[in-house]
Amino acid sequence: MKRVWLVPAAAALFYPFLLAAFHASLGAGAHLGPLSWLCLGLALAAPIPGAILAARLGALVAPTRNELTAKRIALLSVAAPPIFTTLGVVTYLVKSPLGDLPIWAAAWLVIIAIAARAALAPPRPTTPAAEPPLRLRVAHGITAAFVILVFLAMHLTSHLSALWNVPAERALMGAFRTIYRAHVVEPVLVTALLFLCASGLALLWTHSRRAADGFRSLQLATGAYLLFFVPGHMNSVFVYARTALGIPTDWNFATGAPAGMLADAWNIRLLPHYLYGVFAVLTHLSLGARAVALEHGVSPARAARWTKAGIAGAAVVATAIIAAMVGAHLA
Repeated sequence: MKRVWLVPAAAALFYPFLLAAFHASLGAGAHLGPLSWLCLGLALAAPIPGAILAARLGALVAPTRNELTAKRIALLSVAAPPIFTTLGVVTYLVKSPLGDLPIWAAAWLVIIAIAARAALAPPRPTTPAAEPPLRLRVAHGITAAFVILVFLAMHLTSHLSALWNVPAERALMGAFRTIYRAHVVEPVLVTALLFLCASGLALLWTHSRRAADGFRSLQLATGAYLLFFVPGHMNSVFVYARTALGIPTDWNFATGAPAGMLADAWNIRLLPHYLYGVFAVLTHLSLGARAVALEHGVSPARAARWTKAGIAGAAVVATAIIAAMVGAHLA
């Protein structure tokens, strides 16, 4: 049974190689054949074993230290797409002679060994963690609301408009950037995002030791994803694009133009990175809203219905944005 503890880390290990196999399978003119779809589908499925195992282990009321280790490794594997994207950017910035694939393989082989040791070692008891401090949870939620208002809602709206056409996206982004890139707003926004990462890590670490239902487990999984996606995205924008290359972080930057996502061996990693990124942030917000609603007396059944609708909406928005990013436009 404990052999399944190795599956999430193994899936993460093979994730970039599946993306490489996808690129190698493309025919002339970047034609997507059955093998291409298979490789891409397997790559997109890489975070799923981690989410499933974390949920199963999350159902345990009193997990052992071994089970806690397996659960945290599973949550880490969920974040394989943003970790791999960030690794690629960092190895480029530091001019690493190794490249990202050897580093990735070595790191995940070590993590697999840790998971195997946890599976084979005698069980070690641990004590459940207390509920995270209310002040930290409230501060995390208020900061998230601020980020939504001054950045996230506008940013996702501009990206979603690209499904209509790219000029619409550029027009909206240009207008919205006068707000969230204002000299007074941007430093505060960056600070808020960094606080969300720090407080989110503390909440994730504590909640990972507690029993969780399906909703909480998904909240932890999406939170783990965002813990790597947000700072990785900030590094790409502020360090890689603005500082190192001095290029605009517009639609062309996001989609890897002129080659695009599908036809370039490096850029293909951006597809799952952004697809799950949008889904994770909107789903995480829906699950956070559910927790607030329950604390304010909303019935669990009603909260569950609205949360499921939010998750479905997150999937639709994420799919629409990634379709636009690979070149699908309505006009």
